[in-house]
Amino acid sequence: MKNRLNQPIEQLDRLLQGYKPSERVCSEIGHKSIVMFSGPFAIGKTSLMQSIESVDGNCSRTKGFTTRPCRDVSEQENYRFVPHTEQNIQMIIEKATKRELVQGMVHPTTRFVYGSELPDYGDGSIALLDVVPKAVKSMKRLPFKDSRIIEVVASPDTWYSRVASRGNQHSESDRHARIKEAKTNLEWALGRDDVIWIDNSGDIDDVTDVALEVIGGRAMSSSKARLLGERLLKQISMLHVEQ
Repeated sequence: MKNRLNQPIEQLDRLLQGYKPSERVCSEIGHKSIVMFSGPFAIGKTSLMQSIESVDGNCSRTKGFTTRPCRDVSEQENYRFVPHTEQNIQMIIEKATKRELVQGMVHPTTRFVYGSELPDYGDGSIALLDVVPKAVKSMKRLPFKDSRIIEVVASPDTWYSRVASRGNQHSESDRHARIKEAKTNLEWALGRDDVIWIDNSGDIDDVTDVALEVIGGRAMSSSKARLLGERLLKQISMLHVEQ
């Protein structure tokens, strides 16, 4: 199956290089603002976005698609998992050819496909998106009304307890990969000056209020949260070395 998919995957990869959505798609997303939520695993991004969405009807969580396998049930909050089959790849090629996708990419190593369509951005005027660093560049190129990056962090003790509360949810190899991704994420965020830092250590209602102030442009990035990010990176870096 993998060899059979090589040709359509390479065709799709070429289509998505420098991909631009249609004028209709651009017009639709041009009415929306996008808020990209970044942060280490188990930091509480999904819970925070769910809370924001429940409080403010203008906010809608974005749920893109991917052809990679689902690693755990919690991921279904942020992705539509589409089987990596020839039929589905051909369907994505057709949509990309018609420029109906908002964006898309073929992963450089796994060759799984990631992307999103207009309905994925919900009915609200503000789209909330869980992102990884490598996706930010392509998202910022899209003609949204405006965009923000929020880096969600917590105290090292809070983060560690949240990881522990997941028990054996992650396999050993998956846990190692996620720790590596967490380290990369924090290094990336600390190296940027356009990231808004939010401390997600406390009560979810209080953090939601802070996030809504940030989204509404009524609050600035928290320097204390950024310092927590530095402390968290030190702890995660030690875990990464121990692996």
